[in-house]
Amino acid sequence: MNRRNLWKPILMLVLTLMAGMYVLPTLVGEGKTPTWFPFQKRLAFGLDLQGGLELRYTVDYKKAISDNLLRTRQAVIDALTASLARKDGKEPDALTDDEKKAVAARFKAERTDFDTLVLTFTNEADLEVVTPEFVEELRGDLRRQVPSGGQIALKLDERRVAQIRDEVVNQTLDVIRKRVEAFGLVEPDVRKNGDTDIDIQMPGVRGAQVDQVRERIGQTARLAFRIVDRTPTALTYFKDNEAALTAFKEKFPEKGALLKLDRDSSTGQWYLRADAGLTRGTGDSLAKNALFSFLKMVNVGDDHMIGYEMVDVREDNMVKERFVRTHYLWSRADVTGEHLTRAMVLFETQGEPYVSLEFDALGAKQFEEVTEKNTGEHMAIMLDDEVNSAPVIKERIGGGRAKISMGGSRHPREILAEAQSLTTVLTHGAYKAPVHKVHDFEVGPSLGQDTINAGMVSLALSVFLVFTFMLLYYRKSGLIADVALVLNILFLVAILIGFNAALTMPGLAGIVLTLGMAVDANVLINERIREEMRLGKGPRAAVEAGYGHAFTAIFDSNLTTAIAGVILLNYSSGPVYGFAVTLLVGIVVTFVTQIFVTRMMFDYWVEKFRPDRLSVGI
Repeated sequence: MNRRNLWKPILMLVLTLMAGMYVLPTLVGEGKTPTWFPFQKRLAFGLDLQGGLELRYTVDYKKAISDNLLRTRQAVIDALTASLARKDGKEPDALTDDEKKAVAARFKAERTDFDTLVLTFTNEADLEVVTPEFVEELRGDLRRQVPSGGQIALKLDERRVAQIRDEVVNQTLDVIRKRVEAFGLVEPDVRKNGDTDIDIQMPGVRGAQVDQVRERIGQTARLAFRIVDRTPTALTYFKDNEAALTAFKEKFPEKGALLKLDRDSSTGQWYLRADAGLTRGTGDSLAKNALFSFLKMVNVGDDHMIGYEMVDVREDNMVKERFVRTHYLWSRADVTGEHLTRAMVLFETQGEPYVSLEFDALGAKQFEEVTEKNTGEHMAIMLDDEVNSAPVIKERIGGGRAKISMGGSRHPREILAEAQSLTTVLTHGAYKAPVHKVHDFEVGPSLGQDTINAGMVSLALSVFLVFTFMLLYYRKSGLIADVALVLNILFLVAILIGFNAALTMPGLAGIVLTLGMAVDANVLINERIREEMRLGKGPRAAVEAGYGHAFTAIFDSNLTTAIAGVILLNYSSGPVYGFAVTLLVGIVVTFVTQIFVTRMMFDYWVEKFRPDRLSVGI
């Protein structure tokens, strides 16, 4: 072979060796390769071949719209107060606090549905300020309904509801995908199902990893900072509901036995607590369940919310008591995780880990304003409805930094693992809406071992028959084609391993189809060479002409198949997706092996042995 072309066989030899090293751990089995071996990754299999974890979540987009409408409600109250003041001939900015309260008392703004605000006026004549222009200026996607008596409803436009739904579901889909990919799992399939459902398939997930996946995907981690309400009414809120608690205990004695009232010496609030036992586990779930069951019986209102906190009471580094307690909070969150730029695990001087938070410029400004305005008050640091801590704001906090202490009586490694998990969730985004689990299955191989064995046998048999036919019919040219087929399979499997793709049963079908296409390419090439030799051309000229004439037909057939594969890849999921992956990878590999590798082998044969006639068939 010409020295100028030596790089071709050298490159092919290097690629073959690399592919062989990639595939070797799969061939010899798990744990059989030595530790110094550079490639330890093995070919993974899909849910249908090896089982794994299958989850489905539904996105509560109505909660996202509802929360957003609550923020709009406050803007409506402020705008209505100003409009009514102008109606009375007064300047809104000149009103005293008492005058503002008197004007605001002339109406109520209530959220009656997730997308509807209802305004109720004590004087029907005040309805005239709620003009279409007033509503449009407030929020362009609100629609003014027909007034009825002293009431008028403001309803979110249906097209806007659908748009928000799609945005929230797609954002949640991206967050779940990032969280799953953070595990380094093999070919996790995360796809939208219908309008609000998200399907997740994770092949090969086993043991402790199952619980880690479930916990991380299910954790919404919506970060918010809320102020503890310490007004006189708030201080006695739960004490005023003591009669309801007594009724609850009589109706549900097992849950009621866990509940009791207590008073916070720091905030002055009465709070409800539920005993959880001294160790983490089922006691925590029972305590939270008892607490939530009672909270469903009391009216909190839109302005407030109930947060809960897990409390460990320690003496001499020993846990003496554990319980879940409530916090009565303002529902408005002036600072949220939307402005979070960085979350990382750091350590206190005593070595205890905590999560450090950094906000962007807008978040830092909001945090500074809130802490300045509420100096001396308690600020609850919350993840979803759970209060991590509620420290006193001693002074204005600038710089846009905060921290979440993990605390607890657990082993330091467990605390560190929780801090790292929380950092991952915050870093990879929080859901804009709650997600609820629809189903959760640990599945075995869905096809059954007999079906899997039959699929493997069919693959082996098809490869054997193709190899035999090519060798018997095309003789030495068939041997070249068989070598290229071996390289085809080797490269294809190595690429699947390299890209962390899982092989499914439809994927095996894709491999069989790829082999058929590869053989078809070689048949076209060999038949073209035979035709050229019948015309009296020599070996070198016949090879040149054979490849030249066959290339267009091979390219066209592979291109049309690739187009179909791309469509399947983008608009399918599950088994069909696996078929499309192997099909597209196979097309690329076929082009390399059946066009360039076989051509290189033919050129070497002709140049090295200078035959009078090529062995291209019987």
